[in-house]
Amino acid sequence: MRRLVAELERLGLAEFLADFPGDSVDRLQWAAGLRGLDGPLRTVAGFLLLGEAVREDLLPPALAEAVPALVEGGVAARGGDGVQLVDVSLFRSSGVWLFAEPPSPFPVRHYFGRDSIALARRTGYRDGAPVLDLCSGPGFQGLVAARRGLTATLVELLPGTAGVARLNAQVNGLADRIEVLVGDLYDPLPSDVEPYGHVVANIPFLPTLSARGEEAAHEGGEDGFSVGRRVLAGLPRHLAPGGTAHLTALLLQTGDGLAAGGELRDWAARHGYGLTVTLTDRLAVDADSDLVQTTVSDHLDSDPQADPAELTAAAADMYARRGATAARLAYLRIDDGMAGFRVLDRAHG
Repeated sequence: MRRLVAELERLGLAEFLADFPGDSVDRLQWAAGLRGLDGPLRTVAGFLLLGEAVREDLLPPALAEAVPALVEGGVAARGGDGVQLVDVSLFRSSGVWLFAEPPSPFPVRHYFGRDSIALARRTGYRDGAPVLDLCSGPGFQGLVAARRGLTATLVELLPGTAGVARLNAQVNGLADRIEVLVGDLYDPLPSDVEPYGHVVANIPFLPTLSARGEEAAHEGGEDGFSVGRRVLAGLPRHLAPGGTAHLTALLLQTGDGLAAGGELRDWAARHGYGLTVTLTDRLAVDADSDLVQTTVSDHLDSDPQADPAELTAAAADMYARRGATAARLAYLRIDDGMAGFRVLDRAHG
């Protein structure tokens, strides 16, 4: 697999991707850029970025040799005379090559989005401090840490996605620093595991039409923070003294501030943590909003017989009952050994 990365860089794929904004996960931008390419780079970029089918004998030797591993890892499939990636693209961010799926209106198993990149940019790692990456998906956060010389334990609920994370570790030559476990949050960790210097979690935060206490392990629940609450509940046991944790979240905003603001403040004070909440994107919560419609689409995937109009009304009412005026993309930084609670609203400078 290390030969694969060397070949991609020699061909110029890293240079091609470097021309796009650092948070770009947009295939349409890639497609426009590919119009100016030809030769082997065009073939490789079409295959790895756009998911185009290609004959294996047209691929560079190192990439052709990697095809069996890609097929075994579930990110590629052979058909007819060619091979094609399945759902994923090959991204490159923070020096990490990553097979993953960009955000989509359809169900995504191996998620990688702008929030993934923003979380990695906010996470500073200390030398020698082991890392726990929860809800790891295809492994981006843990791979960023491992690339900086640290060891990282990745925990992912979906076995197939955990397999993609292991494949990504091999592609980047970091398999010796990465351990991938399958399970729900802290459950797969040994009972005697030592606390981690860093805990990072890009949690699933899409609100769902499941009442609190009734949501599945991967669901955000009515306010989108169900998984976040469970991460926080286990953090005092798994964060080392002086350690730092970083989480993504989608927090509801009311006329009085954050709906979960008091809850987060009390939690931090109870455990002696400093907690900073940085608010970025603002999402509307009315019936016609993208957030409500995405919530409805997500529910229809598991219950296709449901009435979309009834689901839309239920989702909008779900926010109205909480007095929500918006939903905010948020990044939580938690520091052991510090105190205080603060909210930084980046939308207001």
